[in-house]
Amino acid sequence: MVTVSAITQQHQPVSILAAEFPAKLSTFNQLAREMRSSGIQLVGLELAENRIKIDAESVELLSRRFGHELRSMRYSTVGRRTRSTVTIRGVDVIWYSLVKEQDQ
Repeated sequence: MVTVSAITQQHQPVSILAAEFPAKLSTFNQLAREMRSSGIQLVGLELAENRIKIDAESVELLSRRFGHELRSMRYSTVGRRTRSTVTIRGVDVIWYSLVKEQDQ
């Protein structure tokens, strides 16, 4: 029997008074702009959580445009939905997909 453990990363929200806030904001905004210009459909921007949500239909575009920058791929399934997360430039990019019958 194989046991798989998932280690979750906890990102502390950055205070607007913190010295690193302008750099993180710039990175976040630049990534969001580049994703939009690449045709990736953004569903939500969560600056406090350092997270961008995309439509599952945009995953192929994401992998073609940003594949060389993908880091830390993670998956978690709850019920009939899987949340996929990748990290690009220190920003988490997530999307949701339905669990396939054989994956349950």
